[in-house]
Order: sequence, then structure tokens, then C-alpha cells
Amino acid sequence: MNVQSMSVKPVSSQSVPSQTELVGIIEASGSGEAEFFGYPEVANGLYLQQDPEEFASFVHFMATKIPPAKLTLDIGIASGGQTKFLRDYFSAEKTIVVDLGEHPLFPHWERIKKGVNSKIILEIIGDSHAESTREKLLPYANQVDFAFVDGDHSYRGLRQDIFLTKELLKLNGYMALHDTSAVADCRQVYDDLLSSRDFTLVRNYHNRFGISIWKRINNKRKPNFWNRRFGIGKI
Repeated sequence: MNVQSMSVKPVSSQSVPSQTELVGIIEASGSGEAEFFGYPEVANGLYLQQDPEEFASFVHFMATKIPPAKLTLDIGIASGGQTKFLRDYFSAEKTIVVDLGEHPLFPHWERIKKGVNSKIILEIIGDSHAESTREKLLPYANQVDFAFVDGDHSYRGLRQDIFLTKELLKLNGYMALHDTSAVADCRQVYDDLLSSRDFTLVRNYHNRFGISIWKRINNKRKPNFWNRRFGIGKI
């Protein structure tokens, strides 16, 4: 379902703010919880679930070092603030969103998505592990240039999301994982990926929560039923 028809504004790496400037912009955009994240909530802001310095480093790298994307995927968006903020600086022509819709901040997505600088071509509000979700995504197999995976934070649940992403991600496409420092299960998956034959680590930002960027270097091994259903097997 096409849920958005806004025009996409071109993004130039020459117009990207410095990392220091991005920190200020992130803090001005507002956090999801002032006490926990260390910067204020802002009425009608983005309600970001991010460490400012860590996220600024990630966004700056994406905007200045990663080629523009024709198709991107976000699994797990909370308020959708991260989805919008990244695309203000990283060029993403089209975007697919998958989210359970159960996060306390999710109601803000209805407002925030109207300002996302990317055409949202598919929005799935449901379980990323459900076969029905996979069926909706399979028409985009091997077409995704970049995926941000921030949904299930359990060990097997995150691996299931990665196996799903592997079916969609292009060879030489990029995948980012969140909380690979702060959450033990996510950190364990990070360790698994270090020995993967299919991904190589590009960058790891670990000021607080952890954002790691991986490049798909092999697409010969296709995820099987056991990978998808239970999150087991070589990743």
C-alpha cells in the first residue's frame, strides 16, 4: 500500500551539518524521555530514542560516506523520529516501514511520517516475524540498499529480523543495528556477525547504546525456514 505521496527533496552531502552541529539539532528535536536520554522532550518534536553524540556520528557518516539509496527499510521505529531525522540528511528515495505499533511513542508516527523526506511505499503495522509480513516484503527481495533494524531486542528475535533483512538487502547493501552495546542480547548478535561470511563491519559507534553498520558482502546463502522461524543458524 502506498501510504505517502509527498515529493522527495534531494539531499546533498555538501549541505550536511558537522557532527557537533548535528548534536545540537538532535537535542533540539527532542527525546523520548528527558531523564533517560539526557536532553528534553519537545512538544510536537521527534521523541528520539538516541544518544545525541552517537546518533550524530552515525547520521554524519551515512550522509557523507554511504551512496544515496533508492530503497530503504526500517524495522522498529518507535515514534518514527529516527526514520525522519536520518532521511533529512541521508538521501533515500523510497522507504518501507515495519513496526508492531505497540510502543508508547508510536502514536506520534502519524504526525511525524508526513515530514519524512522519502516516499513511504509500504507500511506494515504488525509482527516482523510473521509469515504474512514476509510475504508482503518478498516483492522487494534483493532491492533494499539500506536497512535500520531496531525492533525485537531478544537474541533470537533480532536474528530473525536479520535473516528477514538478508532476503531483502542487495549485495553490497548496508544494514544498521541499534543497541548493540547497551543490550546484552543485541551485543551477542553483534559478536555473531563479527564471524559472519555474509556481513562485514563498517562502523561501530558505542558512546552509549551502540549503532553498528554492516555491509552485505555475500548473498549466496539464502535464509531457510529454521533461520526465519527460530533465528538459529549461521548469520
